[in-house]
Amino acid sequence: RILLTACGLLLGAVVAVSSQGVPKSEQTAATASHAEATKWADETLKTLSLEQKVAQMVCEQMRGEYVPEDSPQFQYWLRLARDHGIGGFVVYGGTPHDTARLLNRLQREAKIPLLISADFEGGPGQQIAGATEFPANMALSAIGSAEIAYEVGKVGAIEGRAIGIHLTYSPVVDIQTQPGNPVLSVRSFGGDLDLLGRMAGAYVRGYQENGMLATAKHYPGRGDVELIPGTEFTINRKPAEQVEREDLLAFKKAIDADVAFIMSEHIAVPSLTNGSDLPASVEPTLATTWLRDKLGFQGVLTSDDLWYAKMTARFGAERSGVLAVKAGHDALLKPADAVKTMAAVVEAVKTGEISQAQIDRSVRRLLYWKARLNLHRNRFADESRVSAVVGIAPHRGLVRTIAERSLTVLVNEGFFPSSAAKVGRILHVVIQKNETEPAAATVAAKIRDAFPVVQTLVFRPNVDPRLRDQALRAAAEADSVVVSLFNQRTVYRDSGPLREADLTLLRDMIQIRPRTTVVMSYGNPYLAESLQQATAFVVGYGEGGFYGNQVAYADAFIRLLKGEVMPQGRLPVNVSARFPMGSGLRF
Repeated sequence: RILLTACGLLLGAVVAVSSQGVPKSEQTAATASHAEATKWADETLKTLSLEQKVAQMVCEQMRGEYVPEDSPQFQYWLRLARDHGIGGFVVYGGTPHDTARLLNRLQREAKIPLLISADFEGGPGQQIAGATEFPANMALSAIGSAEIAYEVGKVGAIEGRAIGIHLTYSPVVDIQTQPGNPVLSVRSFGGDLDLLGRMAGAYVRGYQENGMLATAKHYPGRGDVELIPGTEFTINRKPAEQVEREDLLAFKKAIDADVAFIMSEHIAVPSLTNGSDLPASVEPTLATTWLRDKLGFQGVLTSDDLWYAKMTARFGAERSGVLAVKAGHDALLKPADAVKTMAAVVEAVKTGEISQAQIDRSVRRLLYWKARLNLHRNRFADESRVSAVVGIAPHRGLVRTIAERSLTVLVNEGFFPSSAAKVGRILHVVIQKNETEPAAATVAAKIRDAFPVVQTLVFRPNVDPRLRDQALRAAAEADSVVVSLFNQRTVYRDSGPLREADLTLLRDMIQIRPRTTVVMSYGNPYLAESLQQATAFVVGYGEGGFYGNQVAYADAFIRLLKGEVMPQGRLPVNVSARFPMGSGLRF
């Protein structure tokens, strides 16, 4: 029996359209009652063979862009949906209309409705071009408003369901306490467990009260881990009491908010497992004893990606899936070979390695949530409504509000409050950790449009050294120096310190313009410590890529420079003794 609270899933209708041959239906609610979902799950489970049950536990990846029906890629997805009865797909990329149309095509061929998932960690726009893209989680904590966190989830659910997506692999609920190795950086809600719990809980409710399911990740906690030497696996070396007090408590807060899914990560926690170095993806003590028995989670446990080379090399491509199920997982995400993994799990059941009862429990959970989303009555997205719902002005307005209200000023030596006249003629210096930073050119263009920019100089890893002398001369001639930092943390290794040559250059510029050198860090608050001599240092919580909207912070920063907004953000992590959690100047 599934012990689940009756979460309020309230989103309005998602109806089918006839343009793809899908029958028109009466407008139906996007959610069903607990009783109805339980009944349908039980009845459907009885009709499935062992092979069909196991297929329901597998989620394959797919692209959301347009593909012709005769392409090998589409034919593979079609075989999985129609012939193998796969449980669902996780979508990457696409546009709202193309993705909705593609998903409807696959839903039409599936016997049991497909559960479509995506990683909306940065909002739907993280995956779907034209949908709404938000700043990262840390921005929500910098504001501290549960109401805004709820709205982020609500917007994500409304847009996701309009496109045909039912489950987001977010939020990240990993606590972050190590300034020297901030594994998640702005992806985390931060280091304050109470604040993390309020933000994560509101975010989960925003999704699940508006028709999509949410996932707390990366269990048992990826915030304070390190690489196991000589491998790509990670380990949490904290003592058991600290792990319980910090990492596991963060997940307990998500469980208390009725989160439907939890995603495990390939992380070992020896202090909780009698010294075992097995990752949670295959370790029963973590996946079952701690998560189910001690933390009380009764929802769906999904693995993280199983195709990773570290997993297939250590455990075997198909064996990874078998071990994950044995450990207690209900869903297998992106195995190296979906069809072979299904066959391996079926064989493990037939040989008695995995019990039929365990398979039934997992599949019942998955079917239950499909019915709670009302997919058993209506599985199709209404393509005619996409443009009226996705990426609309009120949703873009929420992005702007978050970016402006989360701006955090850590240093201000008389630069702010500012104005366009006070800023004057600008030398814009861009520091990039990587050769290519997609948002950097857009940010530079926005600053050129807003102010008289004398020059924009970009410092990449392999820059001509003569550019540094040019930059110092230009700094002497400009009224203000604006520095844009695109320098992310190095995952599992460090906080992303600036290159020594770049740090020296910036310090020399500060000496030339000691009263008018303002630094804006796009997605890395930890850089403030090395540039505390700046006239002003501002943090925005967007790291780019999958990890938060950076361009929105350019607009917010420009308004800050013009004096049109005032900073309100508070630092949600400890950066250093000078910049502890809660830092943030207001004026």
